[in-house]
Amino acid sequence: MARVVVVGAGLAGLACALEATTSGHHVVILERSARIGGRGTTQNFDDFPLGFGPHLFLKKGPFHDLVRKLSRVKLASSPLQLHRVEVLNHGIVRPIDDVKASILAKNILRDANMNERIVRAVQFLSSWNIGQISQRYTALQKSKLLVSNEGWSGMVGRMAAALDEVGVFIECGLHVDKIETGKVHLADGREIETDVIVLACGPAAARKLVRSIDEERAKEIFSPLQRTTASFIEVGLDSKSLAGRQAVVDVDNQFAILDYRAIQPRLGLEGSHLSAIAVGGLETDPGETRYASQEERLAALSAFLDQRASGWKEHIIQHSEQAKITILDASGYRIPQQAFADNGVLFAGSWVESEHRLADAAVDTGRGAGRSVSSAQD
Repeated sequence: MARVVVVGAGLAGLACALEATTSGHHVVILERSARIGGRGTTQNFDDFPLGFGPHLFLKKGPFHDLVRKLSRVKLASSPLQLHRVEVLNHGIVRPIDDVKASILAKNILRDANMNERIVRAVQFLSSWNIGQISQRYTALQKSKLLVSNEGWSGMVGRMAAALDEVGVFIECGLHVDKIETGKVHLADGREIETDVIVLACGPAAARKLVRSIDEERAKEIFSPLQRTTASFIEVGLDSKSLAGRQAVVDVDNQFAILDYRAIQPRLGLEGSHLSAIAVGGLETDPGETRYASQEERLAALSAFLDQRASGWKEHIIQHSEQAKITILDASGYRIPQQAFADNGVLFAGSWVESEHRLADAAVDTGRGAGRSVSSAQD
């Protein structure tokens, strides 16, 4: 049995703790913020849940499979459907009232030619980039990208409840100041002896921590990593501002609006739950620079909502927004999970090597780190 300290209580950290505990190891989770779940969670405003930009999870992917197994209560979910997705300067992707146009769109999407607007739009909507075609692109065409009736907080709650049942301690509000082989140093002066450290805290924090072990190696493996930021606006409305559409995409400007309530009616809100996102475009993002500041990008996203969800500002129940948040921790190159395993350190997160993307990558690498504890200990 190994002593394991997991730094970070996002999806990757929670999944790692579940896997490592199942393998018989003693696990403690340390989280800097006051809440668990990372970006894959929600905040309640007067009992209305608002998240951190739109999320969809892959049917029978790592995240879906894990949360379904953690409770006897069935997880109800509904897919985003292309016959209810509008692409600007194209129209509905696969209109059900035009069989010929729907078949043509199906063939275009199958061929995956990135010169086609709807191909770029579907790829963007599935993975928040317009680069390499991913399994999520195919999943969206097959109605296999989902929204849960429990929301992200409910699914994270399943993971937390399972960890509580097996006695895994999660301590929030703790800042890890430094690590070394076999030891974690906290900002409050405490030290924790451990056999394996799993860094599931995001690439910037992970890089800072492993620099104290080997600065040159940290620079070598982290420097190629490119991160993409986004602005988001999330609102609960007492109106149906998207007129029954589940999503609207502007692929040229990399904007999208999702209506969770239209996708999953059992979320409970009468009206709409819109989650809008503007991806990239800052000088620090990969690709073309389109905005002088993050505030300008957020203003552009608000203007897009004005255009596509007319009158939304007059129907707000709850509202949340953020000018800059990391939406993709890696747009190409990703960090090897065991790059510091010889020092008893493993990595987990969507920025770590995986065949999956986004939340599924976080859970996949978290579970992989949990399975690798014994080898890292050796």
